[in-house]
Amino acid sequence: MLTGSIGAIRIGPRGGITGLDLPALLIQAEAMGYDQPLLARLLPFAERGMVTGAAKLTAEP
Repeated sequence: MLTGSIGAIRIGPRGGITGLDLPALLIQAEAMGYDQPLLARLLPFAERGMVTGAAKLTAEP
């Protein structure tokens, strides 16, 4: 679901990923027939992983 939801990624002023637009993703999940309560529990973990991974990629050595 996240791979098709580029518009739901929040970008900070310096261009880094700051998180996901969780309400927008839950609306998309409903439209696609996904289990919203389950995604409401899982998406914050996906968000944390994405933000952490992006920070590691953009960290200065």
